[in-house]
Amino acid sequence: MALRLNLYHEVLKVKALKRRDPLKISIYVLSAIAALCAGWYAYELVQMHTINDEYQGKKSEFNKVEPLAKAAKKKEDELNAQAAASTQLVKHIEGRFYWAPLLAQLAQVVPREVQITRLGADITGDGLRRCSISIDGLSAGADPRKVAEEMRTAIVERLSPHYKNVSSTFKTLEDGTEMVMLDGKQVGTATFAIVVQLYTGDEKATPPPRKKK
Repeated sequence: MALRLNLYHEVLKVKALKRRDPLKISIYVLSAIAALCAGWYAYELVQMHTINDEYQGKKSEFNKVEPLAKAAKKKEDELNAQAAASTQLVKHIEGRFYWAPLLAQLAQVVPREVQITRLGADITGDGLRRCSISIDGLSAGADPRKVAEEMRTAIVERLSPHYKNVSSTFKTLEDGTEMVMLDGKQVGTATFAIVVQLYTGDEKATPPPRKKK
């Protein structure tokens, strides 16, 4: 029987170990990379969870505050509308035209020989306002046409200190057909129609719809 001795096996063993070392190193490197990736994923997952919790908390707070914000906005709009309406009303009241002083001044220039049968007036504009007054009446006396003329001129003299560009003109002036008693005497009459125009206020405004009186 032949006996064989392999004295080279130690060398072969060392070579085999050297061949396996790079594989182990690669496995270690890959394991380390895998561990890092797993750690990074876990970190990102925790961050995402934290962000989601904050988002849910903010959303819950917003859902609670949103109805209050809508109610506050609605209330603000209502208050703004009321304030605008109040401002407009105050402005309208402060800038309105008062007829009573004008009519009182006209009444002071009507002599006892004149009877007013019709009075109409209207005003246009906002700021600089144009007022037009029509006066129909009956005058009596020895010279009824003169009585009407004196009243026409008295209107201008009376209103000019208080208003701008006052004018008073006859639309009609005719002898009447009837006689009336004045101071116990029968006197003649005349019918007339006077148009009075005047301006009041300033020019810094736009004309509104016509107001009739």
